[in-house]
Amino acid sequence: MVLAPASSRYEGRALRAGAAAAVILFVGLYWLNTLALEFAPDALLMLLEAAAVGGLLAWLASRFDPLRRLLIPRWAMQAAVEAAAHATWSEENVSLTRDRNAVLLYVSVLEGAVRLMPDIGMQQKLHEGKLGEIEGALVNADQGDPVELVCEAVRKLGECCKDCFPIQDDDQNELPDRPQIRLP
Repeated sequence: MVLAPASSRYEGRALRAGAAAAVILFVGLYWLNTLALEFAPDALLMLLEAAAVGGLLAWLASRFDPLRRLLIPRWAMQAAVEAAAHATWSEENVSLTRDRNAVLLYVSVLEGAVRLMPDIGMQQKLHEGKLGEIEGALVNADQGDPVELVCEAVRKLGECCKDCFPIQDDDQNELPDRPQIRLP
C-alpha cells in the first residue's frame, strides 16, 4: 500500500495562475487610473504591485490544497495518479513475486483518488468483480472515515488472498507489508 499526499507537484499550474493574476491586476489598475481617475499612473509601481500580488497568489496556490484542486483540471489529476501508480508499481517490483499474486493499493490524498492494481496471478484467480467492488467502495465513499475505508479494503484484499493463495510451507514475504508514504 502506498499513500501519497499528491501524485504530482503541479508547479506549473500555480505559476500560471500567479502570472495571470499579475497581468489582470496590472491591466485593471492601469485602466482604472487612466479612465476613472484620469491621471497618468506610474507604470513601474503598478507593475511591482501586480508582480507582488501574482507572486503571493502563486505561493498560495502551491500551498493551499483547496485552491490547488480548483486550478488543476480533473483530467490532469487523473493522469498524474495513473502515472504515479504505474511508476510505483515498477519501482517496487510488484510484478516480480513468484506467484504473481501481488496487489498495489495506491492512495493519493490531494486528488482524492485510489488505484487498485492486481498482478496477473491475482487477476486470474480472483473474479474481477471482487476487485472492482473493493476499489469502488473506496472511490465512491462520500462519507465515513478514510482511514477506516482503507483498512476495510486491505482486510477484504487479505481475505481474497487467503482464499485464492493459501499459505504454503515455502512461502516468503517478497514485498514489504508496511504502508509507504511517498512524496511526488
